[in-house]
Amino acid sequence: MKNRKLIYLFIFLIIIAIPITFYLWPKKEEYKVLPIEVETQKQEEPIASTPPTLPVIEYLITKDYKIIPKDSKGDKKIVLLTFDDGPSNQSIEIVKILKAHNVKAIFFINGMHDKANPGAIKAEAEAGFPIGNHTWSHINLLKTKKTELIDKEINSNNELIAKITSSLPRFFRSPYGVSSPYSNALIKKENMISMNWSDAAKDWEKNTKDEKIFIKNVTDGLKPGAIILLHEHPWSLANLDALLTTLEKEGYSFADPNNIVQ
Repeated sequence: MKNRKLIYLFIFLIIIAIPITFYLWPKKEEYKVLPIEVETQKQEEPIASTPPTLPVIEYLITKDYKIIPKDSKGDKKIVLLTFDDGPSNQSIEIVKILKAHNVKAIFFINGMHDKANPGAIKAEAEAGFPIGNHTWSHINLLKTKKTELIDKEINSNNELIAKITSSLPRFFRSPYGVSSPYSNALIKKENMISMNWSDAAKDWEKNTKDEKIFIKNVTDGLKPGAIILLHEHPWSLANLDALLTTLEKEGYSFADPNNIVQ
């Protein structure tokens, strides 16, 4: 009887021990499998290629007022455009047409016109066009006997150009294409390049309002190296695009006056 009780007790203890043991037995730790991070090589930004620098083509002015490349092997079928007697109401529109054709030109200004056309000279200079001295009020330097007046006409214009563009002009053109020994000496002293012309649209004549006549005046007898004289008249503006197109079709290119050397 006693043995039976012991057996029952033993069985009872086993029954109790099994769940307790299961509960207390250390469990196997669960591990999360993390995704393997694959290190990807950062692709470097492509280095922007620097466009090749085009060589600067330098030009010289001959004694008979033609423009030639300094390098004897350079393209000689070139012309140089110049505009006199500005600034004017046409200045800004002339600049637009020149820029559309990628053409540079020199604007020879008379300071007396600046007050009536404020901002025009600055706009020309900011667009990359050299501003030349054409005297303050377009006086005839050959007929003017008073040297102090010549000084004032040239120096006042230089001061105005320097004030507006922050640089003194490099080019000078005498009104009517004439000068005196005194004015020539002053121009040289001021380190300016004297520039006349060798071809012209003759746009001071009324019949050049006609486009065909305007262009014919330039192209008749036109030769490589010509320095072409134009003015800032309304009809010169109206015919400018057609003139540039004609010259381009005839194979002419346009010299950059910024690259003219002494």
